[in-house]
Amino acid sequence: MLFDLKGRRKRVVQVTYVALAIIFGGSLVLFGTGSSVSGGLIDAITGNNSGGDNSVFDDQVNTSRKAVRANPKSERAWLELTRAEFNLAASPEGSDPNDGTLTDKGKTAVLETVASWERYLKLKPKKPDGATAQFAALAYASTQGYADAVKTQRIATEARPSSNSYYQLAQFAYAAGDVKAGDAAAAQAIKRTPKDLRNSVKSQIAEIKKQGAQLVKAIKAQKKAQKKAAKGQPAGTGFGPIPGATGAAGASP
Repeated sequence: MLFDLKGRRKRVVQVTYVALAIIFGGSLVLFGTGSSVSGGLIDAITGNNSGGDNSVFDDQVNTSRKAVRANPKSERAWLELTRAEFNLAASPEGSDPNDGTLTDKGKTAVLETVASWERYLKLKPKKPDGATAQFAALAYASTQGYADAVKTQRIATEARPSSNSYYQLAQFAYAAGDVKAGDAAAAQAIKRTPKDLRNSVKSQIAEIKKQGAQLVKAIKAQKKAQKKAAKGQPAGTGFGPIPGATGAAGASP
């Protein structure tokens, strides 16, 4: 099921939708399926994977960190940590369930998701995990790293080609300003959609393409303003909306 974007636009470069992003891919996060990594958000919520007085999300992260410290060359351990950090960002502790705004803990968890994924890639896995790549791509996008989001989403799409995965790739590409890549991914998304739903998908793609152009323009303006305010100092990385997060992405004038 593709995302209905109509009537759900939010201001650019102010809100992140990691909390809603977990719905994309459904069982991949919720039940830990489709990946070599065990566990998922449902396990965290029900407490099946941890105990004690601390947050189950924090427990998952701490357990995963211990695992990578004990065996820093373990691909599985880094994948577990990537997933645990993403789940923490997507949890009620990491982001507001109503609008997806990240808390300070959520922002840190998003950055740690990216860092863990990059450490995993440094191990040069023969076949990078596609399901975890999907979450890393969302994390990249939430920090406005859309070029990296595109690169990472390609891994997810190649592992699990579908209308949804190509649709997500198209959104990231449009947000990155790569219209050619966005159009190519969009064409695949339409091709893989049942014929009776294609007109609807085409309309949604036209909308995300428009939103992508608005987002690119807004980010450029933001960076220009930051550089001007800092008098030439590096603008740094901001947190912005994630395209494709259950229709929550987009831009308004």
